[in-house]
Amino acid sequence: MTSTKTGEPPSEPRRAARRTLRAAGVGLGLVVALFLAKWLLVSSSACRDAPGWGCLGVGVLWRDAIPFVLFFGGWASLRVAGVRPAWLTALVGTGLSWYLLRYLTVVNSVSWFLGHVSWVQFVLPIAGFALAAWFTASLHPWLPRMAVAAALALVVPMNTFAASQITESRQESALSASPVPLLGPRVPSGYHIEGVGTQTTTAPTFHYRLALDGRQATTMAELNREIQVSVAHVQPRFTPPSHCAAINSTYPVPAPACTAVAPGVWRSGDSQYVSYYVRVDDTVADIQATSPPVSPAVLTAIARSMRVREPSYFAGG
Repeated sequence: MTSTKTGEPPSEPRRAARRTLRAAGVGLGLVVALFLAKWLLVSSSACRDAPGWGCLGVGVLWRDAIPFVLFFGGWASLRVAGVRPAWLTALVGTGLSWYLLRYLTVVNSVSWFLGHVSWVQFVLPIAGFALAAWFTASLHPWLPRMAVAAALALVVPMNTFAASQITESRQESALSASPVPLLGPRVPSGYHIEGVGTQTTTAPTFHYRLALDGRQATTMAELNREIQVSVAHVQPRFTPPSHCAAINSTYPVPAPACTAVAPGVWRSGDSQYVSYYVRVDDTVADIQATSPPVSPAVLTAIARSMRVREPSYFAGG
């Protein structure tokens, strides 16, 4: 006759769980100690009265010192907590904490803020040291560890994708609330829209630029091929062709005469730096470029294709 014992679970899983909890506690203690130390240092009279860079220099140096503090402080604390091997767990915990804080940036978009403190900065090192204890406990079973390692490797591309989606969503929300109609052209071949934004410093303005596809403009020749667009409500001084001051300013601006180049489209400027204006209802778009290399035909086509667009039209810009 055989009997089956029941009752306490196996001791190994319990030891592993306690080990992971102790390592998480070490991570929490370290990050709290770092936060308090930085707060005391930056708020001290020595930091406030420091010449030169002062507290800014302290902040920069502190950021670089954090991995070393985490490693050596974690090593000593893990030894006291009875987590072995302490040095390896501290090394892996420091690496994971730095990796998660450096690349898992989208979690900062979550409303977990209180008193201007990002609580994510506390949570991620705790998770890093807990994972380190789990990873270094044993190589068996290896399949769950491989799965977690693969998930950690996906942090970078997933974070990039999520950050892009969040940026586009916020941009669409901001553009939806724009007090200025969103005038956009039919984008010419070889260009894309970027640098989209609004400002209300002088008068409500919507702006963006048409940049070259496939590369970031770095040379003067490439910058001269970019096209800047500003959109605002029609100003009283905009009375083409006699006066073409389209965008209001806090400073007096010249109101030069302009020349009609197409129905509802006017041009002003010298032989190189030019502005093309197009009025759509009570809104005017000021299209600025260097011509050449941007041809008058391209600028005229952009001006004539200006229409009110949806915020999604400018997505990713």
